[in-house]
Amino acid sequence: MADQEHSDMVDITGDPELWSRCYTVHSLVIIGSKEENGAYNFAPKHMSMPLGFGPYFGFMGTPRKTTYKNIDREKAFTVSYPGPEQLVFSSLMASRREEDDSKPVTDKIPTVEAQQVEGKFLKDSYFQLECKLSQMIGKFGEWEIIVGEVVSAHVHKDALRREGHDNSDDTLLQDHPLLAYLHPGRFSTIKESNTFPIPKNFKR
Repeated sequence: MADQEHSDMVDITGDPELWSRCYTVHSLVIIGSKEENGAYNFAPKHMSMPLGFGPYFGFMGTPRKTTYKNIDREKAFTVSYPGPEQLVFSSLMASRREEDDSKPVTDKIPTVEAQQVEGKFLKDSYFQLECKLSQMIGKFGEWEIIVGEVVSAHVHKDALRREGHDNSDDTLLQDHPLLAYLHPGRFSTIKESNTFPIPKNFKR
C-alpha cells in the first residue's frame, strides 16, 4: 500500500542538485553594497526573505563573494525589488568582473542614492530597503544568512496596497506586475492573484 501511495514521487534524497530538480518560486532582489574603493556593487539574489514580521531582512551569502566582504566591512546594504521591465538590468548585474576586479557593465545601469545608509538602489525598483548589518548566521555549507535591520523602507506609490481605495488588491498586480525568479534559471511575470483561503479565526 505504501508503494502505491508514493508511486508518483521520485526519490532525490542526497542529490547534490536537490534544489534544481524541480522549479520553485522566489522573489528576485538586487543587493547593493559599497566597495572598498568607494564604488558600488550590485548582485541579484533569490535566496532572500523577510525574517519574521518585524524590520529584518536576510539573504544567503558566502565569504568568497564580494557582496559578503563589502557588507562585513561596511555594516550596511540595500535591497531593490525590480519589476519585470527591469529584467535585463537584473541579469547584467550578475556579470563577471574584469581582470582588474571592476564591473563596468553596472556603471551604465541607472541607480538612485539611499537616504539612511551609504548605498544605492536600482532606479525605479518598486520596493527599496536600507539595512544595517545585524548579524551573520551560519554555516550552511559555505553559506551564511546575512541579516540586516531595516532602517528605511520605501514602496512606489503605484505598488502600495491601500485598503478601500480604487487601486485594490484585485487590480494591483494587473496594473503593476511582479517579477518572480523560478529556480533554476527561469523567470515569470505575475499579473493575476486570488485571495488565499485562510481558515476562519486563523491567527498568526
